[in-house]
Amino acid sequence: MAMTHHHKITLLRNRDVDDPVELTYVESPLRKAQARFSGRRVLTPQIDLGAYRWASLIDWIDVEFELSRRTQHWKINERIERLTGRKEYPEALDPDTEAGNTATRYKLRVQEPDMGLLHRIIDDIKGEYGLVAPAVVKQLEVSIDSYPETPSEEARARLHGVLVRHFFPTKKVLTDNLRWPRFTPGVRKRKGDYIVARNLEDPRQDVVDRMTPATDRPPPYESTFYVGEKDDPHVMWRIQNKTIDKQNKATGARLDLTDEEKRVRIEVTLGPEGCREVGLLRFDDLTSFRFTKLQKHFFQFMLPTFGAYVAGGAGAHSSAVKHWIEDMRRQRFLNVGVLGLQIREDAREDFRSLEMTNFLSWHKARGSRLPRKQRRGAGPYGTLVAYEELARTIERALAGLQRRVQRELGRQTYGR
Repeated sequence: MAMTHHHKITLLRNRDVDDPVELTYVESPLRKAQARFSGRRVLTPQIDLGAYRWASLIDWIDVEFELSRRTQHWKINERIERLTGRKEYPEALDPDTEAGNTATRYKLRVQEPDMGLLHRIIDDIKGEYGLVAPAVVKQLEVSIDSYPETPSEEARARLHGVLVRHFFPTKKVLTDNLRWPRFTPGVRKRKGDYIVARNLEDPRQDVVDRMTPATDRPPPYESTFYVGEKDDPHVMWRIQNKTIDKQNKATGARLDLTDEEKRVRIEVTLGPEGCREVGLLRFDDLTSFRFTKLQKHFFQFMLPTFGAYVAGGAGAHSSAVKHWIEDMRRQRFLNVGVLGLQIREDAREDFRSLEMTNFLSWHKARGSRLPRKQRRGAGPYGTLVAYEELARTIERALAGLQRRVQRELGRQTYGR
């Protein structure tokens, strides 16, 4: 039981590289005192996170405000352009065609914002038109980028493989098929493929698909991995190997990145409910907002653990079955990660409900009792453990973003 085992996953085959790019996992005894981890083993990826440079940024922010008097959107844009030198295209939310297509409520989306400059824009609009109430944050997209210190496709492939397998946001996303973990470009559907197959026409077959790894579809290295629904009022996530920027699908325009600029990116898009959840309501809240708070809610990464069962001796049949089950769980993780394990656990509950009548009849005929439901490891993270090294890395990246935003807003506040 104290032995160390190795497992390998092939991530990428490149005609320019002699050997395929692989990710190795080491399976070793778990040193945890809690009863739910007794006798368990943990899988840890063999990757040097320190060989990457990590940085966090705000991709874009949506700010909404209501003016004290009506005006046209182009007049607001003129004021913004005078301050920034670029157009931002404010969107009128309550346009009145009979009043010259004027509006009082506007949404302003700013890409990669300088928060100090955005503060000046809001102050300028307030000075000219007045605001009914303080400007509010409606949506926000935060990214964490990771650049290999020695640029290479192999380094990005390994990190992409780690992130998609250890990302564990929250169990809430597994309640809706539109939020189901998936990747694009998909092989079977243009909209993408689920990482774990579904069969919504046959509930029993659906449970089988969710419990067994036979039909798993590991996210390819060059794909974008999604969790959550687009435009979800709460949250959506993306993990991708970013090799292009400023892509416009309508015009076909794109910027190909240099090897030094290519990176692996984790994006979290917070809708109005997600912003409220973390306490980000008014724009002025950004002055004291702790971006490190996002980690607990939206940037969780976990390691899987597995039971160890010795073959032979008393209870040999039971141990062999449990060993087989853990092998199936291990393969599920190596295919599609910790979210795949959670999908399997949820499917076990559905299977229990579907077959409860048969279970009860079987035990009644034999004069036995239905075994008690296993409660150990039934908490929000089950038998998963925190991926502490990656957690520290994510925290440092978000802390850097926090310092940058507060520096930009502080410069604006104290530089008047």
